Amino acid sequence: MTKHIYVSAAVIVDNDNKIVIAKRPKNSDMELLWEFPGGKLEEGETPEKALIRELKEELNIDAECDEMMHQETYQYPDKKVTLYFIKVTDYKGEIEALEHEEIRWITMSEIDNYNFPPADDHFLEILKETL
Repeated sequence: MTKHIYVSAAVIVDNDNKIVIAKRPKNSDMELLWEFPGGKLEEGETPEKALIRELKEELNIDAECDEMMHQETYQYPDKKVTLYFIKVTDYKGEIEALEHEEIRWITMSEIDNYNFPPADDHFLEILKETL
Protein backbone atom coordinates (compact mmCIF):
# COMPACT_ATOMS: atom_id res chain seq x y z
CA MET A 1 0.00 0.00 0.00
CA THR A 2 1.22 3.48 -0.85
CA LYS A 3 2.18 5.51 2.19
CA HIS A 4 0.39 8.84 2.69
CA ILE A 5 2.41 11.74 4.08
CA TYR A 6 0.92 14.99 5.39
CA VAL A 7 3.11 18.09 5.15
CA SER A 8 2.69 21.73 6.21
CA ALA A 9 4.45 24.32 4.07
CA ALA A 10 5.03 27.96 5.04
CA VAL A 11 4.27 30.86 2.78
CA ILE A 12 6.33 33.66 4.34
CA VAL A 13 5.83 36.97 2.52
CA ASP A 14 7.58 40.23 3.40
CA ASN A 15 6.39 43.81 2.87
CA ASP A 16 7.94 43.86 -0.61
CA ASN A 17 5.97 40.70 -1.60
CA LYS A 18 9.09 38.55 -1.55
CA ILE A 19 8.66 34.96 -0.40
CA VAL A 20 10.99 32.57 1.41
CA ILE A 21 12.11 29.43 -0.38
CA ALA A 22 14.53 26.79 0.88
CA LYS A 23 16.82 24.37 -0.96
CA ARG A 24 16.41 20.77 0.17
CA PRO A 25 19.56 19.17 1.62
CA LYS A 26 21.88 16.87 -0.32
CA ASN A 27 21.21 13.17 0.24
CA SER A 28 17.54 13.82 1.05
CA ASP A 29 14.42 12.87 -0.87
CA MET A 30 14.25 15.24 -3.87
CA GLU A 31 17.65 16.65 -2.96
CA LEU A 32 18.53 20.21 -3.95
CA LEU A 33 15.04 21.09 -5.18
CA TRP A 34 13.55 24.28 -3.76
CA GLU A 35 10.54 24.18 -1.46
CA PHE A 36 8.48 26.17 0.96
CA PRO A 37 9.89 25.53 4.46
CA GLY A 38 7.92 23.17 6.67
CA GLY A 39 7.61 19.48 7.28
CA LYS A 40 5.62 16.40 8.16
CA LEU A 41 2.77 16.42 10.62
CA GLU A 42 3.27 14.27 13.69
CA GLU A 43 0.52 12.16 15.22
CA GLY A 44 -2.30 14.36 16.51
CA GLU A 45 -0.88 17.65 15.18
CA THR A 46 -2.90 20.17 13.24
CA PRO A 47 -1.25 21.55 10.08
CA GLU A 48 -0.76 24.90 11.85
CA LYS A 49 0.87 23.37 14.97
CA ALA A 50 3.15 21.24 12.80
CA LEU A 51 4.22 24.28 10.81
CA ILE A 52 5.06 26.31 13.93
CA ARG A 53 7.16 23.39 15.26
CA GLU A 54 8.90 22.79 11.92
CA LEU A 55 9.76 26.47 11.39
CA LYS A 56 11.40 26.55 14.82
CA GLU A 57 13.41 23.41 13.96
CA GLU A 58 14.33 24.40 10.38
CA LEU A 59 14.59 28.21 10.44
CA ASN A 60 14.91 29.03 14.16
CA ILE A 61 11.90 31.36 14.13
CA ASP A 62 8.74 31.58 16.24
CA ALA A 63 6.00 31.87 13.64
CA GLU A 64 2.39 33.00 13.75
CA CYS A 65 0.17 31.36 11.17
CA ASP A 66 -2.86 32.67 9.35
CA GLU A 67 -5.29 30.95 7.05
CA MET A 68 -4.54 27.89 5.01
CA MET A 69 -4.05 29.21 1.50
CA HIS A 70 -4.32 25.90 -0.34
CA GLN A 71 -4.44 22.15 0.16
CA GLU A 72 -3.07 19.81 -2.49
CA THR A 73 -2.78 16.02 -2.68
CA TYR A 74 -0.23 14.67 -5.12
CA GLN A 75 0.49 11.06 -6.07
CA TYR A 76 4.16 10.23 -6.58
CA PRO A 77 5.10 6.74 -7.82
CA ASP A 78 6.05 5.61 -4.30
CA LYS A 79 3.89 7.79 -2.02
CA LYS A 80 0.96 10.15 -1.74
CA VAL A 81 1.60 13.61 -0.27
CA THR A 82 -1.00 16.03 1.06
CA LEU A 83 0.41 19.53 1.35
CA TYR A 84 -1.09 22.29 3.48
CA PHE A 85 0.18 25.69 2.29
CA ILE A 86 -0.22 28.08 5.21
CA LYS A 87 0.46 31.81 5.30
CA VAL A 88 2.80 33.00 8.04
CA THR A 89 1.62 36.42 9.20
CA ASP A 90 4.50 37.24 11.52
CA TYR A 91 7.54 35.70 13.13
CA LYS A 92 10.14 36.47 15.75
CA GLY A 93 13.84 35.79 15.23
CA GLU A 94 16.20 35.83 12.27
CA ILE A 95 15.66 33.17 9.60
CA GLU A 96 18.56 30.70 9.56
CA ALA A 97 19.16 27.67 7.30
CA LEU A 98 19.45 25.02 10.03
CA GLU A 99 18.41 22.07 7.86
CA HIS A 100 18.50 23.42 4.29
CA GLU A 101 21.38 24.05 1.90
CA GLU A 102 20.24 27.63 1.41
CA ILE A 103 17.39 30.07 2.10
CA ARG A 104 16.38 32.82 -0.33
CA TRP A 105 13.88 35.68 -0.45
CA ILE A 106 12.59 35.92 -4.02
CA THR A 107 9.90 37.73 -5.99
CA MET A 108 7.18 35.83 -7.81
CA SER A 109 8.69 36.99 -11.11
CA GLU A 110 11.82 34.99 -10.16
CA ILE A 111 10.00 31.79 -9.13
CA ASP A 112 10.33 30.08 -12.53
CA ASN A 113 14.12 30.17 -12.13
CA TYR A 114 13.88 27.58 -9.34
CA ASN A 115 13.05 23.87 -9.52
CA PHE A 116 10.37 22.70 -7.08
CA PRO A 117 8.96 19.20 -6.45
CA PRO A 118 6.05 18.36 -8.78
CA ALA A 119 3.58 18.43 -5.87
CA ASP A 120 4.13 22.22 -5.61
CA ASP A 121 3.37 23.02 -9.26
CA HIS A 122 -0.35 23.74 -8.91
CA PHE A 123 0.12 25.93 -5.84
CA LEU A 124 2.91 27.89 -7.59
CA GLU A 125 0.44 28.76 -10.36
CA ILE A 126 -2.11 29.94 -7.78
CA LEU A 127 0.51 31.97 -5.94
CA LYS A 128 1.59 33.72 -9.16
CA GLU A 129 -1.99 34.97 -9.56
CA THR A 130 -2.38 36.16 -5.97
CA LEU A 131 0.97 37.80 -5.14
